[in-house]
Amino acid sequence: MRGSDPTRVRPDRMPYGLLWGYVSRYRARYAWGVLFLLAANVFSLGIPWTVKNAIEALSAAGTAEAPIGRYVALILALAVAHALVRLGSRFTILGAGQHIDFDIRNDLYARLQSLPPKFYRAHRTGDLMSRSSSDIAAVKQLVGFGGLSLIGTLFAFLGTLTAMLAIAPWLTLWAMAPYPLLIVLATRFNARVHARTQAVQEQLSHMSAKVQENLSGMTIVRAYTMEPRESAEFGRLNAEYLRRSLALGRVQAQFAPLMGLVAGVGTLVIVWIGGKAVVDGQLTLAHLAWPTIALGWTLSLIRRGMTSLERIGEILTSPQAYEPPATALPAGSAAVVGPGRVEFRRLTFAYDDRAPALSDVSFTVEAGQTVAVVGPTGSGKSTLGVVLARLYEPPPGTVFIDGVDVRAIDRAALRRSLGYVPQEAFLFSRSIRDNIAFAADDRRDGRVEEAARIAGLAAEVESFPTRWNTVVGERGLTLSGGQRQRVALARALVTGARILILDDVFANVDAAKEAEISAGLEAMRRGRTTLLITHRLRAAETADAVIVLDGGRFVEQGTHAELVARGGLYARLWRAQQLEDEIART
Repeated sequence: MRGSDPTRVRPDRMPYGLLWGYVSRYRARYAWGVLFLLAANVFSLGIPWTVKNAIEALSAAGTAEAPIGRYVALILALAVAHALVRLGSRFTILGAGQHIDFDIRNDLYARLQSLPPKFYRAHRTGDLMSRSSSDIAAVKQLVGFGGLSLIGTLFAFLGTLTAMLAIAPWLTLWAMAPYPLLIVLATRFNARVHARTQAVQEQLSHMSAKVQENLSGMTIVRAYTMEPRESAEFGRLNAEYLRRSLALGRVQAQFAPLMGLVAGVGTLVIVWIGGKAVVDGQLTLAHLAWPTIALGWTLSLIRRGMTSLERIGEILTSPQAYEPPATALPAGSAAVVGPGRVEFRRLTFAYDDRAPALSDVSFTVEAGQTVAVVGPTGSGKSTLGVVLARLYEPPPGTVFIDGVDVRAIDRAALRRSLGYVPQEAFLFSRSIRDNIAFAADDRRDGRVEEAARIAGLAAEVESFPTRWNTVVGERGLTLSGGQRQRVALARALVTGARILILDDVFANVDAAKEAEISAGLEAMRRGRTTLLITHRLRAAETADAVIVLDGGRFVEQGTHAELVARGGLYARLWRAQQLEDEIART
C-alpha cells in the first residue's frame, strides 16, 4: 500500500487525519492541479482585461489604426491556454480522486477481512454495504469535484478581489463589508448539513440492511406469507429516507440564495457609494458574485463527503474494531509447522458481556490424536474451536499449540495450519469444485475429488448434470444442509492442515452416511491432530479420548467404553441417543 496506513490514524483526528492520509499519497497530483487552476484563473482574468484594453485602443485610435488583430490573437491564445490548463486541472485532481476512491475501497475491504466476529455481530450487513458503496461515492466527490471546485472557487474569488483592489481599493472594501456574515452563515450551514447528511446516510443503511435481510430470508418471508407486511415496513423506511433527504435538500437549497444575497448586498453597497465608478466601467462585481454563490454548492459537497468519510473511518480506525495485536514468531516456527499438540489450560472465556461459555476447562490433545468433545446443547463445545482458531481471542496463557501460546503465533500462520469446519457451513456462490478448493494450494481435481469422497459427497456430485462445475447458489442454498456440511468438510480436508477442528460435521446426515464418513475420516485423521466436536456420540466411539462438557465446565474424560461403564453424564446421553435411534428405525 502506498503512503500512510489509514488504520494508524488516531480516532480523535478522524476524519481530517484520515483524509490527509489519503490525499498526501497524491500530493504531487494535487500540486499540479493547483498550479493548473492558478494559471486558468490568470488566463480567465486576462481575457476581459485584454478586451478592456482593446476597447480603449479602439476609442483612442479608431478602427483603422487600432491593432485589432493583435488583441484578437491574444484573446484566442488566452482562451486556448485557459482551456488546456483547465483540462489539465481536471485530469490531475479528478484523477487523484479516482485513485483515492480505489485506495479506500481496497483498504476498507481488507479491513473488513481482518475484523473479528464480534464486530459483525454489532454491525448489520446492509449497513456495511451502504458504507462500502454510497459513502465511498460521497468521499470520491469530496476529493474529486469537491477539491477541484473549492480550489477553483478560491482562486476565482482571490483573483477577482485582487483586480478589484487594483482598480478601486476603497470601493472593494465596502463591497466586502457583508462578508463576515457569510462566515457565520457558512458555519451554521455546515453544522446543519452534517447533521442531516448523517441522518440520511444512517437511514440509507437501515434500508440496505432491510433489503439484504429480506433477500437472504425470502424463503421464510414467503413461507409465512409476510410479503405485504415486509413491503409496508420497507415503505415506512423509504418514507423516512425521503423525509430526511428532503430536509437535507431544503438546507442545501437555502444556502445558495443566501450566498447570492451576500454578493447582492455587496453590489448594492457599491452602487450606493460608488455608482458612478460602476457606470463608468471602473469596477464590476460580476466575477465576485459567481464564486460566492458557487461556494455554497462546494461547501455542501465537502460537508457531505466529510460525513461519509467519518462513517468509513469508524471501520478503518476505531480501536474497538481491532483484534488485539499478536507477537509474530519467526517464519517456520515449530509452533506453526510442528506435530500439533493442542492444550487448554484452565480456560475461562465469555462472549462480550455474557456469562462465561467455558469455565476453568483443561485438557490435552496429543499430536496425531483424535479427541471428541461432547455435551448437551449450550455446553460450550463450539467455543473451543473458535478460540483455538483465534476467531475470538482466548485469555493469555490458556490455549497452546506445541507448548506455545496461540496468541504469540502469527494469526495467518496459525490459521493456515488449521482445517476448520464450523457448525454452520457457509458456501460461496461458485462451483462445488471452487468451494472445496477454496483454501487449497494444490487445486488438482484428484485432490478435490478425494476429499469429497472422504466427506461422503463424491457420488452425489457425480450425479449432478454439470457435476463438479455445479454452481451452488448464494450461501449454497441449492444444496441440502447435509451436502453443504460435507462440502465444508471436504474444504478442510483438501488443505492438508496438521490440525483439524470438526464442529458437528455429522449433524445433518443419517446413520448410514455418518458411518461412511467416519470410515473415510479414520484413515484421513492419521498423523493429524483432530478436535471432533459433536453431539452424535457414535462418532465419539472411534476417538482416542472423549471430553464431556456441561454448562461450560469439564465434567468427564475417558474412552467411549470407559465413560459408558462409569454411568455418568456421557452414559446418560449415550442411552438417550440409542433410544432415539431405535424410535427412528421403527
